[in-house]
Amino acid sequence: MLSLSAFALPAIAQTKSPAATKTPAATAPAADPAFEAAKAAAAAEGPDALSAVQMDLIWTGDLNSLPTGDLGKRSYEAIKAFQKRIKAKDTGILLPPERAVLAQHAAKFTDRYGFTEITDRGLTVGYPAKLASKRTEGKNGPNFASPKGDVSIDVLSLPADKEDFEALFARMKTERPGRKVTYSLLRPDFFVVTGVNDGKSFYLRFLRADGLSRGFALGWDPALSPAFDRVAIAMAASLRLAGPDEAAETAAKPAAKPVQKPAAPAEPAKPAGPPVPLPAGAPAGPRTGLGVLVSDKGDILTYAGAVAGCTSVTMADGSRAAVIGGDPANDIAVVRLARPARLAPLSWRTAPLAMGEAVSVLSGASPVAATVTALAGPGADTRRVGLSAGGGGALADKDGALVGLAAADGSPVALKALFVTAFLRANGAAPPAKGGDAARDMMSFRCEPGK
Repeated sequence: MLSLSAFALPAIAQTKSPAATKTPAATAPAADPAFEAAKAAAAAEGPDALSAVQMDLIWTGDLNSLPTGDLGKRSYEAIKAFQKRIKAKDTGILLPPERAVLAQHAAKFTDRYGFTEITDRGLTVGYPAKLASKRTEGKNGPNFASPKGDVSIDVLSLPADKEDFEALFARMKTERPGRKVTYSLLRPDFFVVTGVNDGKSFYLRFLRADGLSRGFALGWDPALSPAFDRVAIAMAASLRLAGPDEAAETAAKPAAKPVQKPAAPAEPAKPAGPPVPLPAGAPAGPRTGLGVLVSDKGDILTYAGAVAGCTSVTMADGSRAAVIGGDPANDIAVVRLARPARLAPLSWRTAPLAMGEAVSVLSGASPVAATVTALAGPGADTRRVGLSAGGGGALADKDGALVGLAAADGSPVALKALFVTAFLRANGAAPPAKGGDAARDMMSFRCEPGK
């Protein structure tokens, strides 16, 4: 187990580096037309779309840097490397079919490791839940470890009054016999330290918070590399300080104590409240909603407004479904059936829509035909696309794959597939093995706030 104690090392004196020697200014390299074309194409898609591509390239092992939303040389070469591997033309510009293949390849690794985001001690971070399945509670945060002990993760919140951010970094990058630091970087708001500690590879990343240093320490057996190395980068990419609501909710929960051989299985935890709170002043009466089946586990994509105030909903056939999560700001939510549905779920497409592409708004009656009229929503909102017609409902392409979520109020705009599928993954949904019939996958339900 890789614990914080493994890094409790004595401070050492730091030496100043010699002054830099001035050198003549180098001649600027000539512009690369192919790279400039790729940059222009990426800029047209928007930073969110490129960040999603970069994250998938991390999972495929083609990119070893964090997503930035900007196309630099490293990301450009990573795209070309992926294109070469799938025997496509290595232009650095992903065509829609290539983007879909990239998403499929990345999903194999996220599913293999069970990469899941958690929020604890005011920090949100993804971790390989399938491998690090054992959880214990420590003084400064939880530890997750694999049953074999070859993977260990500490999620930590350390008070700065005992050791400030810079002092913590200095201690973490100190070497000793059996411990070698291969990389370290300090910035005003974060630091990174990597290396080998008593035969285990490690990756540390901490964020500066008000009066705290928050981050994670990941350790793994080098025998798991190189495939496992991408987990460290993915964890670093997912790391962020939790929002005020998330942090307050986490702080209100008492830390669980490790249980040794429980006499009986623990009861499932009861939700503290509805995943999508009912807005102040909103009517609390029952309402009906419509969603589309999107996973083999029975996940249904719907609107946050349709499930606000509810922890569960009643389907049209009388079965129950739990409200898993929602994003009121973007009016998107997911509910999960208590038992698998008889229908085959809708397949997912993450490749971006093209201008003028034909789509269908699955409104529950007959699909509404529409075309893509803009690659961004009102106010240059890159999370959305403009449509020739609205209607409310999931958005499907000509092959019947999920490509977005049209606005519930009928406005001719829709959330993009990359945003929708990222939301689904963040809430534990996974793409189905085989897509179903878009015209049959719509499901209605009844929401009664307070139940």
